[in-house]
Amino acid sequence: MIIWGLRSRNKVLGQVQYTCSRCGNNSFHSMVRYRRWFTLFFIPLIPFNTRTISRCNICGFQENIANQRANELIPH
Repeated sequence: MIIWGLRSRNKVLGQVQYTCSRCGNNSFHSMVRYRRWFTLFFIPLIPFNTRTISRCNICGFQENIANQRANELIPH
């Protein structure tokens, strides 16, 4: 019997300050990277989907950010 599945992992990359497109405030936005993994026997093996979300800390508005753009905004 083989046990396989999917698992999501979240990582907060940091915060960036810019004007929110919804509320119009110049506020900090949290950058969160979501990764989906293929698992085998509950061990994450292969990442197959990665996306980055920017969340306004004032109004809570979330929008997708290109992964490359997020890497430019938050240096590692």
